[in-house]
Amino acid sequence: GMTGYGFDTQMQTNHLSHWLLASELFPVLAVGGARTGDARLVFHSSGVRNMIKKLDPKNLGKNGGNLGGNGTGMTGPRWARYNQTKLANIVCTYALADRVDAANVTAVKILCAEPGLATTNLQKTTHAQGGMGKGTIGCLFSMMGQSAEDGALPLLSAMTATDAKNGDFYLPKGGSSGPPVKIKKREKHCDDATNKKILVEKSIESLGVDIVVA
Repeated sequence: GMTGYGFDTQMQTNHLSHWLLASELFPVLAVGGARTGDARLVFHSSGVRNMIKKLDPKNLGKNGGNLGGNGTGMTGPRWARYNQTKLANIVCTYALADRVDAANVTAVKILCAEPGLATTNLQKTTHAQGGMGKGTIGCLFSMMGQSAEDGALPLLSAMTATDAKNGDFYLPKGGSSGPPVKIKKREKHCDDATNKKILVEKSIESLGVDIVVA
């Protein structure tokens, strides 16, 4: 779908709006971090970030409604666009974390989390819109899923863990479920220089604002 601003609905919801909000909030975070020693900006990705390896610049521009339609099932264009947004979240995290390090900003951390297979209303709406079959949902989440509350734990860890460092990424230990742990090494495609360049340049071009971390 397309928003009133001309962007893909999922990309505007899951990334572009976050970029815009972060551009406004960062000066406040810097002030708060200077006072308390610890301010954080936490993004939220998903396991589907690994379904693709490259960001497509078209998805970050005003091309809503012209990105392949919806289709049905998990291999259709709607899922492809969702996967783009979730890769964008972690690429954005690393791009901004690198900026923070380069600027020697120590009071603000940029982090990310992903919930694993958390049982929420997202599955209901996905099924209702033809994005995933009821049998697939039942099989996946009964065998590998966890509660919404447990799915929130990586996010809470990124927000509150006392040992959190700039650029940390929290996810369930088992991948789809389990207690939250930090990823040991940045995944190559999430830390890819070309992906980061596309993400930053297209976000600035589309929204007219940058996130200034100095």
